[in-house]
Amino acid sequence: MTGIWRVPLGSVQSQNRKDQAYETTLPVPLSLHTGHSGMVPEHGENLHAWGGCFMKRKAMFPSSVYLVIGSSVVALLASLGLSMLFPGWRWHHEPLHSTIVALGGLTAIAMAIVLLQSTQQQTRKKFYPVAGGFLAMGLLEVFHALSTPGSGFVLLRSLAGLVGGLGFALVWLSPSESQGRRPRVSSLWWLAVGMIAFGLWTLGFPEQLPVMIHQGEFTQTAIVIKTIAGILFFAGAMYFLSDYRRTHKFEDGMFACLALLFGLSEFMFTYSSVWDWQWWFWHWIRLAAYLLVLGYVVRDYLGALTELQVSLAQTRQAEESVRRSELQLRALLEERKRLVQDLHDGAIQSIFTVGLSLERCQRLILTRPREAVNQIDNLIAELKVVIRDLRSYLSGKEPDPQHELPLDEAIASLVGTMNDSGPFNVRMHVDPEAARQLTREESTHVLYILKEAMSNSLRHAQAQSGTVSLSMKESVVRLEIEDDGCGFDIGQGQKQGYGLKNMAARARQLGARFELVSERKKGTHIIFDLHKQERGVAAST
Repeated sequence: MTGIWRVPLGSVQSQNRKDQAYETTLPVPLSLHTGHSGMVPEHGENLHAWGGCFMKRKAMFPSSVYLVIGSSVVALLASLGLSMLFPGWRWHHEPLHSTIVALGGLTAIAMAIVLLQSTQQQTRKKFYPVAGGFLAMGLLEVFHALSTPGSGFVLLRSLAGLVGGLGFALVWLSPSESQGRRPRVSSLWWLAVGMIAFGLWTLGFPEQLPVMIHQGEFTQTAIVIKTIAGILFFAGAMYFLSDYRRTHKFEDGMFACLALLFGLSEFMFTYSSVWDWQWWFWHWIRLAAYLLVLGYVVRDYLGALTELQVSLAQTRQAEESVRRSELQLRALLEERKRLVQDLHDGAIQSIFTVGLSLERCQRLILTRPREAVNQIDNLIAELKVVIRDLRSYLSGKEPDPQHELPLDEAIASLVGTMNDSGPFNVRMHVDPEAARQLTREESTHVLYILKEAMSNSLRHAQAQSGTVSLSMKESVVRLEIEDDGCGFDIGQGQKQGYGLKNMAARARQLGARFELVSERKKGTHIIFDLHKQERGVAAST
């Protein structure tokens, strides 16, 4: 059965070796290089990372938080003094009040979202109840801003403080960093649904609410709720102050101050009347606390954004480094593959031919010594060429298998060497015009394919005769090699050695058609077709 192996026409080209030296430099943000003006810490600087940004442990707490606390104490004393000087003063301004409360409520909701993100980390579980307190308090504050003065108005504000204080106080029951599972965030969303439902019920059914205000003064119910809320906030403040003394983490100190401010505002509520001095100062104190929260949220967001930009730049640099390494590795593998291919098809085949010729000279030395000497001289020149080629390989240069000869002369020289080396008789027909149509690279590949095919005919096929033809028909340059050797099974031949693979690879590299037909005891026929016109059109486009 005749075996046929075809490599179809292709457009696979060798990889441009310029890729080996391809380099790109991505701009890196300033924060990658400095630990002071950017957000990335330098080595040895005592920083703490939370929520995607880096924060100094101690630097910010005394300067800003103490300022807010001091301002709140001054506001408290001023409100008490003004109440004593102007006991009957009232300022009824619902739009301003609604704006302050709505701003505080939305800020609390934003803070809850930030804290919920942080609780996904194993070390941030203690903030889970605080996040729930902020979420519930923020939602009730928004409904409080939407309500009109009355019992519902006071009830929403009182319960907002109560649930917020409860969230802060529950940190005492939160598991340690190494205990328990991560909290389920879905339960807080159910809490949010409950707060929204309660807010809608308060706005829709005010007649069903308990009395929270009577003749402009807060009832005992309102005072008790606010007092409990203040105590809960102070309990949470004690927890965070204890943690701050132990860890010196910025967020522990900040939440301690928030709890103190919220607790102070709840107690001020019990000694005030609606729209009086203390009532307004109580709102301004809460606004100061909310501004502190808002500043923390903005700081966290900007820090996370900076960290994201830095991470993105680092990721791009890493990707570029990996890409360059991949290109270099691919180039090295291609170079190794090419070196193995060229050594096999070039120097090794030449050495094999020289060996056969030396065996022939050994037989001729006694009967025809002059012919043997002449052939030895030719073999010495051939060995010098092989040595030159090997030196080229070692220096990284690509040797020229034609040795500056035109392709038709190089083919004639190769066929002559084969005919002189043994009983293998090769007939040759080379069209000079077809040889001139090939570029230097194409001629090199053609010569390597011819050398490999003839070497196989002599070494493996035990052929007695063969033919080599280089012709051109229309736009196709065809190389044909045929011998009368023993032939072989195509499938088995593909699994052995580099020869057939190298010939097929060279054809693919040129986009040529390679066909090998062989049958046991019936020789081998190789066809190599290179379409010059199609390659020219492709190159021009």
